[in-house]
Amino acid sequence: MRRTLRKGFLSALSVALLATGGALLCRQWIESVGPKTESGQSETPLSVRRAPEPANAVQGHFPAQSVERHAFSQDGKALFDLLVARYADRDGARQSAVLFPKEAQALASTPTGMRYEVWQAAAEVIARKAPDEALFLSWWDDGQRLHFLTGKEAWLRKPGMKTFSNPVWQALKDTLPLASDEESRRSAQMARWLTLDSDKAIAEIAAHFGPSQPVYLLVDNDLLLHLAEFGAYGGAPLKLEAQNIPAGGDLHGDIARVKRWAGETGDGNYLAQKEGTYYRVWSTRDPNTKNTLLVRLLPFVDSLKQLPEGVSLVYQSHWGGFLSVYKIDGPRPPP
Repeated sequence: MRRTLRKGFLSALSVALLATGGALLCRQWIESVGPKTESGQSETPLSVRRAPEPANAVQGHFPAQSVERHAFSQDGKALFDLLVARYADRDGARQSAVLFPKEAQALASTPTGMRYEVWQAAAEVIARKAPDEALFLSWWDDGQRLHFLTGKEAWLRKPGMKTFSNPVWQALKDTLPLASDEESRRSAQMARWLTLDSDKAIAEIAAHFGPSQPVYLLVDNDLLLHLAEFGAYGGAPLKLEAQNIPAGGDLHGDIARVKRWAGETGDGNYLAQKEGTYYRVWSTRDPNTKNTLLVRLLPFVDSLKQLPEGVSLVYQSHWGGFLSVYKIDGPRPPP
């Protein structure tokens, strides 16, 4: 499963993030849009239209028993679509998976369509190369996709009640099996690990699962849209700034503007993703946030320079390294 990093890859990737990022899902993915009240809620609620899809509309390791499309809009403007596939796992237990729909046209490029392509490519590699006994750590929605598409075991696959304070997930609530008390405790533990200092988190993960089972971490840039959810499950607050920066006609000028903003708002460490006519950029504000497991494993420019000890990169997707898989090796013994 190991993918060799080509010479110069790390130094070039920060530019590739800007040049080839593609569209990022709007903030409506996790947050409501439109004018906000003093409580922070949108004055205009999200609308969702549900319609059945053919069961063969999605292809995974398990056959889908049913598929439903959820088309989200606000003020009459279409935002994005999600699919929910229901299926039975190898033990016959009923499961659900939130999936991204395939592009209707071959040349189209939508936020969900790009994610469909990334996940299909990653799932094909994981299904072929990951050991049968592998265990994957991820957030619950990524765990659902990984399990359905590859058949590999994901430690976290069900949302707890705290997830449904978000209007997007609330709209899908009756289609998603709810986490048990044990699974909710896993959500709290995963939120803690992702927002913990990377060295401490890796050591705890290695100690928790032990050396007998191969353990992998799957992360993607969409985890930055789950920060409020991590906090709801007890994760530490992360001091990240986010901004939409208009794109110009000169790539080097765009990079300079992004770097300047990242230096003005934080310590110059940033992750950028292209969305249409602007860049969606995140920057870190303090060393504690910069050294958290989440930030160290995502393609922030400083994180690309050196991996945390105790993990090895075994897969990284196209689209600027949007999705990565790391193997937990455990902390190195003292000299």
